[in-house]
Amino acid sequence: MSDLPSSLSMAEIQQTQRLSFIEGGFTQIFLTWTSGSILTGYLLYLGAGPSVLAAMASLPMLVQVVLPIAVWLALSMGSRRRFMIVTASIGRGLWLGAIAIPLLPVSDAARPFLLLLLLFLSSLFQTMVGPAWVSLMSDVVPEVQRGRYFSLRNGWMGVIGTAAALAASWFLDRVPSPLGFQVVYAVGLVFAMIGIHLYRNHAEPALPKQTVSLMEIIRVPLRDPGFRRFLRFTLYWNASVMVAAPFVIPYFFQHLGMSFTQLAIWSGISALAMLFTAPLWGKVADRFGHKHVLAITTFLAGTVNPVCWLLAQPGNLTFVWISGLMDALSWGGINTALFNLSIGTAPSARRMSYLAMLGVATGLTGFVVATGSGILLGHLIAHDVWLGTFHWTGYHSLFLISGILRTFAWLGLRSVPEQRAWQINDIRRFFWQRYVMRLPWKGGSA
Repeated sequence: MSDLPSSLSMAEIQQTQRLSFIEGGFTQIFLTWTSGSILTGYLLYLGAGPSVLAAMASLPMLVQVVLPIAVWLALSMGSRRRFMIVTASIGRGLWLGAIAIPLLPVSDAARPFLLLLLLFLSSLFQTMVGPAWVSLMSDVVPEVQRGRYFSLRNGWMGVIGTAAALAASWFLDRVPSPLGFQVVYAVGLVFAMIGIHLYRNHAEPALPKQTVSLMEIIRVPLRDPGFRRFLRFTLYWNASVMVAAPFVIPYFFQHLGMSFTQLAIWSGISALAMLFTAPLWGKVADRFGHKHVLAITTFLAGTVNPVCWLLAQPGNLTFVWISGLMDALSWGGINTALFNLSIGTAPSARRMSYLAMLGVATGLTGFVVATGSGILLGHLIAHDVWLGTFHWTGYHSLFLISGILRTFAWLGLRSVPEQRAWQINDIRRFFWQRYVMRLPWKGGSA
């Protein structure tokens, strides 16, 4: 039986899926330039310290507390698409302020905090887009195709993001600051507005008529035992990631001495490799279940990735380039599997409410952990250690802690429900019969 929404034709569904690919490309350019190495570089230029860099990562998570209100407003407006257009326009348009910050008559010490304020306000509105977009697209993409579709879309956006990062990095390495950043943000805003315009042509399946109170949006998901189990896993996973995530790029910049272009190459290695790894993980997830993919890839992200960061040294970036490949291997599965598992644990009629509460919980966790991690790094940096010729810094300590926590995240997945997931014994039996029994020394056919 088809699980396509009855209010849309096949042509409308296919058109929206194609448009979402195009929209994702334009939006990804803007997102690449307003986050990651570009935003970190701008903050460092403005004089940001460890606490500000931690806040850069944590503030976009803190604003997720508004998600229940966003869902209530979207349902009140009666159109997810219209709500997406309004909130995205405000959130992205605020980045005009980033261009003006170097021109304002304020002290140098105040400039990084002004950029943090802008980031907070922009994230507030852009975060509101999330539940409405996910709800709309999960109605448009049938469940049996989600692993493949969203992994391909993520891979496509990764390639676009890489090209955007390389272009901006080449430009920023050659144009003096702050002019380079101002030009990048001005062009990024143009791409952002094109992406928002494409929302207008998305087909929107009709939502069932609902009169929902704000308290009901909060209470209903938390009463669902299956959702609570998934929520516990995501809280733990998000906390383990945010111990180190805000400081990977500052570590590359400040300890390893990498340039913008080298950062873009590292991102490019990951994005290009993810073109191959993400679709493969998507196919595996569609067949065996998303939580099995998530168990494998979170373990990889806790072992191989941090080890590569620890072994990299100034003047020898071999392990940085290897970490780009390992990043693709792990996060190529994590991003899609986590996204689709969050959709699968939420009933269609209440999906926006469930995703909102998931965002609130993970956002608060990420904010608290990232803020605490910034304070911890400030203390650890004062106690660097030389082990022979190897310089062990506060960054290394954070990466080690995060790696250990990530490695054991898979244990929290065992109780998470997923209707289409195979049992472990069935997976073992499948691989035994499909591959092991066909080996020549087993007497099977080649």
